[in-house]
Amino acid sequence: MKMKSNSKNIKDRLKDETLDLSLCDLKEVPVREIAAVKKATHLDLSNNLLVSLPNTFVSLKQIVKLDLSKNMLTEIPENFGELRQLRHLDLYANQISRLPLSLSELKNLRWLDLKENPLTPAVSSVAGPCSNLSECQACARNIVTYLSRVKVTIEEERLRRLNAVTNAETDLNAVAKKGGKKKKKKSVEKDNKQDMDKNGCCLVSEELKVGGKQVEVETLGKKDKYVNKKYASKGNGCQSLLSTFVWLLLIGLIFTLSIVILPMYSEQSELFVKYIEKSTGVPLKAFQKQSIDTLRSSVRIGTTWTRQMYDNFYDVYEKNFRRNRNVPDSD
Repeated sequence: MKMKSNSKNIKDRLKDETLDLSLCDLKEVPVREIAAVKKATHLDLSNNLLVSLPNTFVSLKQIVKLDLSKNMLTEIPENFGELRQLRHLDLYANQISRLPLSLSELKNLRWLDLKENPLTPAVSSVAGPCSNLSECQACARNIVTYLSRVKVTIEEERLRRLNAVTNAETDLNAVAKKGGKKKKKKSVEKDNKQDMDKNGCCLVSEELKVGGKQVEVETLGKKDKYVNKKYASKGNGCQSLLSTFVWLLLIGLIFTLSIVILPMYSEQSELFVKYIEKSTGVPLKAFQKQSIDTLRSSVRIGTTWTRQMYDNFYDVYEKNFRRNRNVPDSD
């Protein structure tokens, strides 16, 4: 049964508080027309051809019970958690593989059916069956709790990485300030060199104010000593640049190891990688798989090599040392 999406036809399908739009071959949700029906708190969109829900769907704040079963939905909008009045949600027999973290905000949700969806094993095990009232109630409670924990974990990881970046920037600023002080000292040395060339003295000792502090600077009067200090100042600049590069390399290494190693022991880290990949489009999963394979291969090679070295040393020991012990001393 096909139905035109106009306000009059939709109002005609309202009975009590239930707006029945099932079996209408709908490919899109007529959000504006549904929103005009203020009395509708129960919305039935089951058995249609819906592939996705628009972001404006959350404007239907009055909905308490929502039936989206037997459609072709592949995902739920990220802002779905704004439907905070929702108590009953039926997503049976769709094509949903992931749930938005905002579902954790549905604190009033008391009934949820996710059967016949290609969910990830982790989410599927948390959801459990939904063949009766108590199981569907448990599904709603477990999913909301699970997504709340995942959300907290992701936020903690984000703050940890943000702190790591902030600390790195602080260290870089400290290095930059240290480099600035060295430049000031270089300027002082240059002025002293000019004084030495004029006066022909062997040693000049004077006090200067650098950064509000008294600093005693000694400069040798020989020309080759000033040349050496000039090159030493350049070397300090190179050292600062090298230190910055090492810090960036260390941060990158820590990030890579967290992406590669943590998912081998933590399911939540695996979820975090999938979430980052979905949000940014960066193929972290492929990189992660290749890196884990390389790591495991390296461990196997290292273990084999260690065993071979142990066997070789043990054979040498047996042939040269233990055998010599058994030979009696000659008189």
